[in-house]
Amino acid sequence: MATTWLLAAAAAAFIPASGAQSAKQDALHSAQSFLQRAAERQQAEIALGQLASERAGDRQVKQFGAQMIEDHRKAGAELRQLATKEGVVLPTDLTMNHKDKQEQFSRLSGSEFDRAYIEYMLRDHRKDVKEFERQTKAIKDPQVLHWAEGALPLLKKHLRRAQQIASAIGMDPPAGQ
Repeated sequence: MATTWLLAAAAAAFIPASGAQSAKQDALHSAQSFLQRAAERQQAEIALGQLASERAGDRQVKQFGAQMIEDHRKAGAELRQLATKEGVVLPTDLTMNHKDKQEQFSRLSGSEFDRAYIEYMLRDHRKDVKEFERQTKAIKDPQVLHWAEGALPLLKKHLRRAQQIASAIGMDPPAGQ
């Protein structure tokens, strides 16, 4: 009888620890996934920004593309530095979805490119802002949280600029604006 009680007590003591360990692993996995997704998006923004600086017809769109390259290279460097500290391996290639988008945009030029690119930037940056806002409430790792909180204003700035350009080139505001 005493042996049964001891085993039950030991098991009860172990369950919360494994639950806490599981929660810690989940938080770590969540931060790693977030950093990996952010790296994928950084790479896509740079690749598409390069196309915009080459293929856009409107000066503002070209400048926006150049700004995307500059800002996302800087943010990407900060992200790589953080990932190294955190022991997170970041992807080095565009995702298949981003490669497809790059291919799609490479077939466009002038005002056709401008509209498609700005529409994509609006949609993409809205999605990024929402994700970063959600992650800044969920991330437990202080370094990852600090990076995300620092990147969020830049993403919001990019969204506002894309909205201004959309208006300037005569695009109707998309639904939800």
